[in-house]
Amino acid sequence: MSAATTLATARAADALATSLQAALVPGDGMASPVAVLWTDDDGQWSDLVARLRGELPSLFTLGDYDPEHRTGPAIWLRCIVDRTLPDVWPKDARAPILYLPRVERQLLRAGGDCPVELQPLVELQYRGAVWHQRNGRDWTVEAFLTSADGCGLELAKDQLTKAALMRVLARVADVPLDALRGRRLTAEDFDKLAVPDAQRDLLVWMHDPAAFRAAHSAAEWTAFCNLVKTSYGAHPEDDGVAEAAQRLLEGNGKWAHLWQRFCEAPQRYRGISKLLREPLPGQGILVDRARLPRENEDDEKKLRDAFAELATMPHAEACERVLALEAEHGVRRNWVWRYLGESPFAEALQPLARLAARAPKGLPGTTVEEIAAAYAADGWRCDDAALSALASTHSPAQHDLVAGAVRALYLAWLERVARQFQQATDTAGSKLPTTATVPIEPGTCLLFADGLRFDLAARLQAKLEGQAIVGRLTHRIGPVPSVTATAKPLATTVVDTIEGADATDFTPQFKDTTQPVIASKLRDRLAARGIEILESDEIRMPSSDSAIGWVEVGRIDELGHKLGDGLAQQIEHEVDRLKEAVLGLLDAGWRRVRVVTDHGWLLMPGGLPKIDLPHYLVGSRWARCATVREGATPQVATYPWYWNTGVRIATPLGAGAYTAGTTYAHGGLSPQECVVPELTFERGAAALHAKIATVEWKRLRCVVTISTNDPTVLVDVRSNWKLPATSLVVAPKAAGDSGQVNLAVRDEFEGHAVMVVVLDKNGEVLDKRSTTVGGE
Repeated sequence: MSAATTLATARAADALATSLQAALVPGDGMASPVAVLWTDDDGQWSDLVARLRGELPSLFTLGDYDPEHRTGPAIWLRCIVDRTLPDVWPKDARAPILYLPRVERQLLRAGGDCPVELQPLVELQYRGAVWHQRNGRDWTVEAFLTSADGCGLELAKDQLTKAALMRVLARVADVPLDALRGRRLTAEDFDKLAVPDAQRDLLVWMHDPAAFRAAHSAAEWTAFCNLVKTSYGAHPEDDGVAEAAQRLLEGNGKWAHLWQRFCEAPQRYRGISKLLREPLPGQGILVDRARLPRENEDDEKKLRDAFAELATMPHAEACERVLALEAEHGVRRNWVWRYLGESPFAEALQPLARLAARAPKGLPGTTVEEIAAAYAADGWRCDDAALSALASTHSPAQHDLVAGAVRALYLAWLERVARQFQQATDTAGSKLPTTATVPIEPGTCLLFADGLRFDLAARLQAKLEGQAIVGRLTHRIGPVPSVTATAKPLATTVVDTIEGADATDFTPQFKDTTQPVIASKLRDRLAARGIEILESDEIRMPSSDSAIGWVEVGRIDELGHKLGDGLAQQIEHEVDRLKEAVLGLLDAGWRRVRVVTDHGWLLMPGGLPKIDLPHYLVGSRWARCATVREGATPQVATYPWYWNTGVRIATPLGAGAYTAGTTYAHGGLSPQECVVPELTFERGAAALHAKIATVEWKRLRCVVTISTNDPTVLVDVRSNWKLPATSLVVAPKAAGDSGQVNLAVRDEFEGHAVMVVVLDKNGEVLDKRSTTVGGE
């Protein structure tokens, strides 16, 4: 799929950034490029590059030495690539993009004949990647905008159009692409873009005054200064950017609207964050501290230090401390600096606070069934909060601090509920009330997800219920030990063909052949029972209405063993993968999809507590389980193997592990490992659909026609389609039986690019279309 297709509602700048980043993806069997070389013989892209720096931190430019603007000579760029300037570009940063204005690729290919000042870059042709068209030519502006690999636009070929395009290239880059599609673009279209959007231009100027001035002619600059003076009471040239920053902080009159505009897309104006850190003319004037990036920065440092202290606190004290920190710092997640990535600890604090609120208590109940039911009701939310906290980190240093906080809050709770579960099992005669998957109805596809812990199943259910899918989440008790070899057969329809023997690697055998129950043999048995076997991740329609299918999807358990607590960063992707598989199977014709699994797991940053178990007492030994040798008497709890009660399985006390430093493990007794989720998904009522048919303007009234099967869907006009707070109307209106909505927009937004959005009852966006207030 081309970039133009996948970025239909994005800007040309987004398509350009995506295309440049795609050049860093190595081909099969190739090493990752160390850099992207962006050659530009005519310097066509120069005006746009200055604007892109705020959105592409990895973009560097060949030119005179100016490190503040990430610009320098070839030898300096080579140092950036080789990571010899860690203060400028650290070793763990992604590969840089090197923009080379007035340099053609053939010049670099000349090798020894290449100009001396460029020779440090010659070798990068081979270790890096060159950004170019499929035909090998450099990307020109016109080629990128018109190519299906770029933006997919249609341009008139006359010289007037080409000249007009280059005059407003920086503006074109910010226009949603679908507002430019569907017609041949001429000089008139680009000249319209030269009419200034005062709010945007003012923010762009404050973001990078020098680049803004350089991108505008003398006439455009004068017009801009006069407009800002008239509308905002400050003259960019006479008063300077510091005066504008002070007025933005004070937020009086139209400056309040300008602050809102900044908050809608702060990533485009990162320079304003830096500007507001500088000493300003009205330094003594009181302003909302939420507008001061230094205040947020100071609070982040305090919170970082507080996280470091959590690791050494007793459990109860750590829980109280986190809740107090949330009361103090939680409000900062509503500040604009969060969306610039400047509040990472405030973001991590949110799931930590959820964990701290629940971790002081164990699970209610005294029997295995009662504890399992309590865990399935909401006990899993502690596990979910711990994973969410670990997934929120963006750097190794932050991860270490958050991981220490998670351990301080989570380990004692994990120990407590695991011991509760073990004590209940001991009270019941050391035997779990294990059950297999319930009988399967015709028309069902069984989707097996290895290691789908209960909290992840709850995430999957929540994601699919937002897709007009009805989901039922239940649980059963898994076997001892909670490992795939023992537990996976219980998720199938061939349990009756399996028995236990000597528990080598905890693997049972087939009764009729005594062959071990390995994955391939298990699928063969299922096929022999008439089950339709799909390949891993395959989507296929059933052969009949009464068919039963089996498919295996996902790598949760594999990634857990491979990545340890790094699994948290992959969980969202894995759950989305399961969601897409369920939707695909239902779309393919299966009446229902039942998601089954074998076991859950424990995950603890810093490692589970080490439990000693002498090797000579056991046979097979994994982190959380071991087979006891005949006649041995280990000083740990033992339980009968599910498949052969004559074989004893040793499991660690609480949340311990037999292997030091184990961060991810399963096989023991705990709600996390043994309370096995089962989900059944079916299509609900007719799926909700809503599409925008037409958008017309009658002066400042937007008339929208909707095609939908639900008259209660709402229509809104927003400056940012994702943010309800950016609505430009008094209130969204329902489509009604006519499917037509008439919305009035305030006159100060005339000429602005906006989005018409259609929403369901939960506020989810069903469709969107870009338009210009008042019409083209």
